[in-house]
Amino acid sequence: MDGITLAWTLAATLFAGIHLFLQKIVANENRSSAFNGFFMYGISGAMALAVMFSISEIPEEWAAIGFFAIIAGVTHGIGNFVRIESLKYIDSVIYFPINKVLGPLIVLVGGIVFFKDSLTVLQYIGIIASICVPLLLVSATEKHLQNNLRLGIIFLVVSTLLTAGSTLFTKQALVDTSTVLFVLSIGQIAGTVSSLIILLKQHGREFRKTLNLDFREIYLGVIGGILAFFSSYSLLKALSLGLISIVYTIHAHYILVPIVLSIWWYREHINVRKVAAVALSFLAIALLV
Repeated sequence: MDGITLAWTLAATLFAGIHLFLQKIVANENRSSAFNGFFMYGISGAMALAVMFSISEIPEEWAAIGFFAIIAGVTHGIGNFVRIESLKYIDSVIYFPINKVLGPLIVLVGGIVFFKDSLTVLQYIGIIASICVPLLLVSATEKHLQNNLRLGIIFLVVSTLLTAGSTLFTKQALVDTSTVLFVLSIGQIAGTVSSLIILLKQHGREFRKTLNLDFREIYLGVIGGILAFFSSYSLLKALSLGLISIVYTIHAHYILVPIVLSIWWYREHINVRKVAAVALSFLAIALLV
């Protein structure tokens, strides 16, 4: 991986980690995941459109690119909703590490099968190191520390399948670096629509009254939208330049940010096994670069 691709990947990882910690706040305060997703995708999409029309052009193959971008946006929008629902039942120190392993494995298979990714021996070792992380994090005692471990894990698997699949569709849409803003704009608009449909289905057209929306709800949505834009833009730039299997696997280490912040902010449960898991994540990244 060259330096520019690595820089975009690490930037995407940092922004994604902060953004996902914000989602943990939404979940802990029992706020509407559908409204947060709607606001987040809407603001991010508006920012992407504004930048695209000011510095970029619509690609010639806009129909084919837009098709895959729409599928990617819809699947990611639904996956984002399910992810916040999962965080209402299990701690982030369980959710994010397992998500980090399952997601890269799905994308790894997709990268090899559909995009012909070729990896080195060290990179495969790095992926194996990542697989060991859940073994350090999930134990019998965790079940008594979660609101509903079984339901949370089910939501976790569903959200991981959707978001990993979204990444594969996004990679297919990215013809080259010049299409990043177009793909981002279409994907975020599709995410906005899917989130709005979920919101209306849950609360009806009078959702503003039933949700008792306050300033903080809107504030969290705005911050989430800004973070989502920078995170998604950085990730798409990295995907347009590098191998999807490596970029996504490194990006999945965003778990380091919300795990540390959640332990500090919410005083979530921590033990030696979880500290070892974070350390193993650093080793995995070093092997993957």
